[in-house]
Amino acid sequence: MLILDTNLLAPDIVAEYMSQHRQPFFVSSVSAQELLGMQRPGKDTGYSYALPVLDEHLLGARMGVPLNEMSRRFGDHASRSPVSKHADRQVAPRSLLGPESLELGHAAVSIAHERGFDGLFRAFATSGLRGKKLKRVLSKWELLRNDIVAVIPLDNEISAQAAVLADQFVMSGCHVKGTVRNTRNDMLVAATSQITGMSLASDDVQLMKFYNEHGWNVTTRSSGMVATPISQIVGPQKVLTRRSESRGYVNRPPKIRVPIDYGRTPSLR
Repeated sequence: MLILDTNLLAPDIVAEYMSQHRQPFFVSSVSAQELLGMQRPGKDTGYSYALPVLDEHLLGARMGVPLNEMSRRFGDHASRSPVSKHADRQVAPRSLLGPESLELGHAAVSIAHERGFDGLFRAFATSGLRGKKLKRVLSKWELLRNDIVAVIPLDNEISAQAAVLADQFVMSGCHVKGTVRNTRNDMLVAATSQITGMSLASDDVQLMKFYNEHGWNVTTRSSGMVATPISQIVGPQKVLTRRSESRGYVNRPPKIRVPIDYGRTPSLR
């Protein structure tokens, strides 16, 4: 199993990796949000749009209404608010990269991908984006639905480990590329690899050096690198206690593993 970094999520690159690696491909919900234009570009916080959580366990039974019908009803609300008030919330602990931050919609995009809520995604993306960017994002959603087995959602354990990696990144003298959010996202993706134990494929030379210097097994390839985490992970509960100053945000992530319907047909209903 292999996690693909955001910079590899293009049709030709994914096809190349498929020919080289005969294994399932996964992405972090952080990469999915970057790819789908959910996070506001050039900003350390803020969202262009965020999906609501639609899951029996997280929302509870609603008078026996099927999830597909709930998806349609929530989609009707997208025009009023592209950032859904029913989006899940996740606190990312402070680190040397910056203060505690609030992440939205990571569980929601994972569930929408797994459940095939294409109409729901389209409604909120259309509300939050415009023109050529919207067209590109709808195409990228198809890529995720066709070629990626599952989107792994951000949770407490991943967020805590990302704070540890962020401290290591800064203390190593590595330079932030773009915005702080870009680098924080890199650390969240790397932490997803560490917590799940899956290797991470990327073509970022700076990150390759960082991983190599911090106990990862890095293998270079013509199309980039594959980094396998082998260093010891700091206990997440200890990190959360030391770093997090929670302000009462709702934290409702699903399990990292959810049942996958391998027979579902991607479409934009």
